[in-house]
Amino acid sequence: MKLEQKIPPVVVFFIAVILMWVTTKVAGFLSVYHPFKIQSLILCVLLGVGFALLGVTSFKKHKTSVNPIKTDRVVSLVTSGVYQYSRNPMYVGMLLCLVGIGLYTSNPLNILFIVLFVWYMNKYQITPEEAFLTDKFGASYTEYMKTVRRWL
Repeated sequence: MKLEQKIPPVVVFFIAVILMWVTTKVAGFLSVYHPFKIQSLILCVLLGVGFALLGVTSFKKHKTSVNPIKTDRVVSLVTSGVYQYSRNPMYVGMLLCLVGIGLYTSNPLNILFIVLFVWYMNKYQITPEEAFLTDKFGASYTEYMKTVRRWL
């Protein structure tokens, strides 16, 4: 089974980053004062990258594909490590980075791109992945979905 989604999630992430940057440049006058914007950015990016790397490391440990588009390389269901807390830690990591960028730019319009990222990922990436994983792993994945949240 192939997923219909053809845009890698990291590309969707970078599109959101670019849109946030452009919005800040074009509508910078809407930005609000935030005294800890650099600290917020650093904290969110460190947490985001760390969370995503934990997900990648777990996949590598189980010798399964981290590429959600290459479904033929998915060989095992990973439910340990960070996957005990989130079914999608790599996407959570990207989301945390976007939140950091949003806090750094301090532009309320950028909340829109964070919300759109979550909506897009749920609809076009995660939902098809869940259908694929349910088809591939059956009851094991269904039970996993009942005990671990999609994001956090």
